[in-house]
Amino acid sequence: MRKYTGLTEKYLLGQKKRSILTIVGIILSVTLLTAVGTLAMSYQDKLVRQTIRDYGDYEVSFNGVSGKDVPRIVNQAAIGSAGVIHRIGYAIISSTSEKEQKENPFAAPYRYLNVKGYDSQAMSKLQVQLESGRLPQKPNEIILSSWSLNTFASKPAIGDKITLNLGDRLEASTGKVKSANSVGDYGWDLDEKFKPRMKQQYTVVGVMKPAKNVMWSSTFIYSAITYDDHQKIDPSQTFFIYATMKSMDNIKDKTEAILSSLGWESVDQDSAQELNRESVNKNIRIEYNNELLKLFGKSTYSNVNESSMYALAAVLLIIMGCTSAVIYNTFHISVLERISQFGMLRCIGATPAQIRKIVFKEATVLSLIAIPIGLFTGTILMKILFYNISFLTLGFLNDMHMIISVPILLAAAGLGLIVVYVSALGPAKLASSVSPLEALKTSGSTVVEQGDFKRFKRLSFAGSKWLGFEGRFASRNIRRNRKRFRITAFSMIISIVMYIVFSGLVNTLSTTSSSGINYSYSLEYQGMNKRIPNSVYNKLAALDGVNQAYPFYNHQLQAIIPKEKVNPDYYKQQKEMYTVEQENGYRMENNFLMSYGLNGLQELRPKLTSGSIDASQMNDENGVIVIQKISMITEQGTKMIIDQTRFKVGDKIKVRSMHDKQPYKTVTVVGTADQGPLSDKYSESAIIQMITTPKVIENITGDNTYDRIFIQANPETDKGAIVDYFKSLVQKDAGYSYQNRVEEMKQATNDAMTLNIFLYGFIGVISAIAFLNILNTVSTNLILRTKEFAVLKAIGMTQKEIRKMVLLEGMFYGIFAAIYGSVLGTALSYGVSYLMRNAVQMEWFVPWSSILIASAGAIAATLLASYWPLRRLERIQITDGLRGEN
Repeated sequence: MRKYTGLTEKYLLGQKKRSILTIVGIILSVTLLTAVGTLAMSYQDKLVRQTIRDYGDYEVSFNGVSGKDVPRIVNQAAIGSAGVIHRIGYAIISSTSEKEQKENPFAAPYRYLNVKGYDSQAMSKLQVQLESGRLPQKPNEIILSSWSLNTFASKPAIGDKITLNLGDRLEASTGKVKSANSVGDYGWDLDEKFKPRMKQQYTVVGVMKPAKNVMWSSTFIYSAITYDDHQKIDPSQTFFIYATMKSMDNIKDKTEAILSSLGWESVDQDSAQELNRESVNKNIRIEYNNELLKLFGKSTYSNVNESSMYALAAVLLIIMGCTSAVIYNTFHISVLERISQFGMLRCIGATPAQIRKIVFKEATVLSLIAIPIGLFTGTILMKILFYNISFLTLGFLNDMHMIISVPILLAAAGLGLIVVYVSALGPAKLASSVSPLEALKTSGSTVVEQGDFKRFKRLSFAGSKWLGFEGRFASRNIRRNRKRFRITAFSMIISIVMYIVFSGLVNTLSTTSSSGINYSYSLEYQGMNKRIPNSVYNKLAALDGVNQAYPFYNHQLQAIIPKEKVNPDYYKQQKEMYTVEQENGYRMENNFLMSYGLNGLQELRPKLTSGSIDASQMNDENGVIVIQKISMITEQGTKMIIDQTRFKVGDKIKVRSMHDKQPYKTVTVVGTADQGPLSDKYSESAIIQMITTPKVIENITGDNTYDRIFIQANPETDKGAIVDYFKSLVQKDAGYSYQNRVEEMKQATNDAMTLNIFLYGFIGVISAIAFLNILNTVSTNLILRTKEFAVLKAIGMTQKEIRKMVLLEGMFYGIFAAIYGSVLGTALSYGVSYLMRNAVQMEWFVPWSSILIASAGAIAATLLASYWPLRRLERIQITDGLRGEN
């Protein structure tokens, strides 16, 4: 036994080039596993940190808890840590002036601070972000919102002491304290009054960053946070608890067990919304942070978890199948070319078991060399990718981290070794089953198949005269060496499949993760006449730093939507919206006729899915562009991207204003789009948006005014002139208010760029591995046919004719692989999409662009892979080629 297995080292050393090619195949496989695993871990880390920033670092919250129940919840065995918040009270900063109330009829009577007590866990879990200073550490310390500073009679600075008269907001008509079911600072009544309770002096120790999700309330109610360790709990007060469980498993069951122990019945439960977003659900007492939980496959929606796990398992199986194919191809080609050697061993007494052990020992030795190199190259490849990320983005993406995970490296090494042994099974079985006489008589794979000679002469298009005799030789070589052809073509098919499947996966992730913010500022007017003069728009558009300004016209309409134009799949999800039937359609009130001015139509032009934009035609025909697609979360937790309607160009819609109830007028659909002019994401609101011109809005509603302007600014030239102008408008007329979303837009751009680099970097890695796989397989195939090419040259074929024959073979390989790879890749892409349907559901399309790119890339890679071996073969003398096998 030792004698035969001892031949392994001698063979590997004696056939260095063949051994190196096999090692390269294993390296490619382990590199792929390492790179994909590292990318996945890094991407998950990015998503987790981003989700924590947006939603908070907790798993379940208990809202509106009475003081007596706080310790009973916090001390539950299932809870690992908990942050506790309570409202200390409101404080009036300033009263709204008579001038402001006159100019803005919706103004609150006061500007308030909403002072809340956070313990240290709550500050961490709810991501309190500072602009300057530090977090409060004592009950007499406070941090203020940066937006509130200018509303004080004397602007406080860090280190200053302020005295607040804390109390409650009451309903003036009833005298009842206004209920507060959420932590946020939302809403007021025009007839409310304030009742002070106590005075409290605080030291200002920090200034908070403005909220990401700015609400209309933010101009009158500002957040302030002080420290409270909640060691003493007042039973009469209401508290908010944000908890992290000891284990993410079965969070809903654990939470309901806690509720049962408290004796709470019929408690409303829902998914948590983003931090600082106004909640329209005022009675929700339990909220699950499902956006964070689903990143770990632990959301409260079991169908979403299962769907995500199935899709992940399918992707892993595809990756393992691809890596197995790379190694299998290399081993199989090597074994096929050594059939005669194994036959000699059989002749001198080697048993099939000994032959198998030789092949498996060879696989072990090569693995011990290749797997560490593959781990190293996979890690270096990711290092290069992340270095380029930081270089290309000029440091903006400072929250990008490459996660080098030891479990991922161990898993990649273990899977690589398993794949090597699995891949060696077929070749080992083939080698051990060789008949000694047959092995000595032939080279194994280079066998002319038996059958009718006329059938052998029947050629495909490759045999046509216009390809010459080189084409006929290439076709016959493929038919003569069918096993080798299938192995090489299979390698190419696998590469095409990888590209198509992962391109589809990347497209799904990028589609469901768009930022949606495409403007830097907005100016709004809520004064008595509800309109912004054109002079203000013209002044804004001319300011330094303004790239574009869009006047925003928005009118709610009543419309009759024909039944056949309602998407049946959407109807199933939202039946409660379609209850009023009229004129063979549904009368609906969630319709909005919008215009972003004529320049807004230019922004919409590249987003059209049908039709065209011609402002003159739209004015003449009352033409509208219907935004058909929306994003929604079903009751089962499935994220759906779905068409609300199925309007086509030329369809008519009857509409009328909601206010004056005039007779219906008709608008004509001149185009459809999936997203609005200033958005890169799908609308999450169940409204039907019709985008048009200001003239059409005037035709339909009789109103040509606008009360909002969106501004896209150039960050390089925006030096504050825009904000200064906004401030001057507010001073002149309190009906004006504005939002500064520059930092938010920068963050959104940052996140979108991060996502694209991650996803397309992943595609780049897949493409590189696929290309190297084709390069290695095709090169190995050609190099191992050295003797065959030497015979052809000996019988008179010139090097030019051999080159043409080989390139034609490569083209045949590419065409064959493109056909089968495209079919298989498309089927698997649909399969992965189908498995994800309970987590993310969106319309699936045949990935034509990916098919074309993959097919063209495979053919190009094959031709390129043929070039280097041909150059090498040109330098080999005929006698040397005939003497050796490679």
